[in-house]
Amino acid sequence: MGERGEPYREAVGATVRGLRLARGWSLRELSQASGISVPYLSEIERGRKDPSGAVLAQLAAAFDLSLGALLCEIGRTVDASHTRGGATTARQELATVLEDLPEEDVAEVTRFASYLRWRREQDGG
Repeated sequence: MGERGEPYREAVGATVRGLRLARGWSLRELSQASGISVPYLSEIERGRKDPSGAVLAQLAAAFDLSLGALLCEIGRTVDASHTRGGATTARQELATVLEDLPEEDVAEVTRFASYLRWRREQDGG
């Protein structure tokens, strides 16, 4: 698909990651629920793989969604990324980085993000 497929792959990855995290699942838990290997799921979430319709159907079933509902979620993610420009990409990268960090480092990043929010509020917006 080349460069044209990149926004789609990123949207698929962000959607899958978001659904997985919303359920509190690890990649291993999603792998067990879907029958898709952890390395392949990781590549999907990072926007590096273009999953087939069969793989999307497996993911939809794991999330207890219809394939149509999963595709709608992916479509919303694509639309949101066009609306917000590069913000989605930065958030996706942050999610990817956080996933690879130990829990104590994630807690430190969370504290720093809370500080940034507080500082913005103190500065008036």
